[in-house]
Amino acid sequence: MTAGATAPAVDAEGLIALTQAMVRTPSPTGREEAISRLVEGEMRRAGFDEVRRDPIGNVLGFLHGRDPRLRLLFNGHIDHAETGSMPDPYSGDLVDGSRFGREGTALVGRAACDMKGAVAAMIYAAKAVRDAGTALAQSVVVTAVVKEEAARGEGILYVLEEDGVRADMAVSGEATNLEVYVGHRGKLEFLVTTKGRACHASNPGNGVNAIFLMQRFLESLQRDYELPSHEFLGDCTMTVIDIVARPGRLTPVVPDRCEIVLDRRYLPGESAESVEGEVRALLDRLARDGGFEGDVSLLKDFPVLFCDPEEKVVELARGARRKVMGDPGTPGAWRFGVDGTFIQKAGIPCVGFGPGSEEFAHTQEDHVFVDDLVTAARVYGQIMMDACGEENGR
Repeated sequence: MTAGATAPAVDAEGLIALTQAMVRTPSPTGREEAISRLVEGEMRRAGFDEVRRDPIGNVLGFLHGRDPRLRLLFNGHIDHAETGSMPDPYSGDLVDGSRFGREGTALVGRAACDMKGAVAAMIYAAKAVRDAGTALAQSVVVTAVVKEEAARGEGILYVLEEDGVRADMAVSGEATNLEVYVGHRGKLEFLVTTKGRACHASNPGNGVNAIFLMQRFLESLQRDYELPSHEFLGDCTMTVIDIVARPGRLTPVVPDRCEIVLDRRYLPGESAESVEGEVRALLDRLARDGGFEGDVSLLKDFPVLFCDPEEKVVELARGARRKVMGDPGTPGAWRFGVDGTFIQKAGIPCVGFGPGSEEFAHTQEDHVFVDDLVTAARVYGQIMMDACGEENGR
C-alpha cells in the first residue's frame, strides 16, 4: 500500500441495515444490554481481530497491526437520550429527506444522528479495511461505549481507566455534518444563593426578600459580566437553568433563600476555579454596596475539549476528508459536549468527524442521511489506512 492509497469500498447496504437494527434497539442510558450485545455480534461478523465486551457493557473491537501498539482509537456511544414525545422513536425507517431541508434519503429514529449511525459507520469502515486484506502496521480500536448521555463520562472513563486502553490519537464520531471538529466549550454549573430575612408576607418591610436580592445579582450578571470568545470554539454563553425560593409558597412568608443554577460555557485557559472567582467577585461587589448577601458553589464541571489544529490527528482527518470528499474542510467545533473531552484529558489528541447534525440530536426530528453514513464510513476507513497502513504507520 502506498501513501496515496484509497480506502476500500464500503458495503452501503450492510451499513444501512446495521444502522436500522441499532436504531430499532432501544438503549436509554443505563439500559444498554441489548444494544451492547448487538454491537458485539456485529463487530465479530465484521471481521475484527479481537472483540471484547467489558463488565459495564462497553464494546471494544480491535484491528491488530504488525505492531500491537494502538495508534488510533475511534469512539462513539450506544446509549441515547429519552424519547419523550417523539413519535415512533425506534422506527429506523428510510424517508424522503426533503422534510429536513435537503434532497436524499434519511434514516429516522432516536439516536440516528446521536450517534448510532456513526458507530455503525466505524464498524463498516473497519470491515472494509479488513475485507480488502489491507495490511496494517499499527493497531486500531473502535470503542462503542455506554452511559454517555448523563455527561459524566462513565463509559469512556471505564475504557480508559479500567480497560486500560491508550492510543496515540483518537476520532470522536459525534455529529459534525461531515466537517472536522477540533473541540467544544466546557460546561460549568454553579449554585448561586442569595440570603435574605424571612417575615410574614403581609408585612414584607420587616424582612429582606431573597428573590429581590437575586434580581439584583442577575441584573449585574447581565450588565457587568463580559464573556470571552475563542477562534475555533466560539463565544462563551451563560444562562440560568433553574430557580427556587425557600421556604416556598405554602405559607405567606417572604423567602430568606433564593437559589439559581447558572450554566456557564468556558474555554481553554479558563477553569472552574477562575470562573467561580469571577461570579464571586460580582457577589462581593453587591455586598460592598450594602444590603446584600450571597454565595456561589460549583455543581458540575464538564471539561473543555480543544485539539490543536496542528495535531497529527487533525491533519489525518482533514487529509482523509479531502481524499474522499474533495476538500479538507474548515476546522469547526461542537456546541454540545462529547466524550472526546475525556479522551483528550487522558493525553490522547482527539478530533471530531461524524455524520448528521447536532441540531437534530435529542429532538423529534432525529435522523441521519444515508449518503452521509456511507461517506463517514469511507472517511473513517481512509483515516485508518492513512494512520496505520504499512507505509503510513511506520
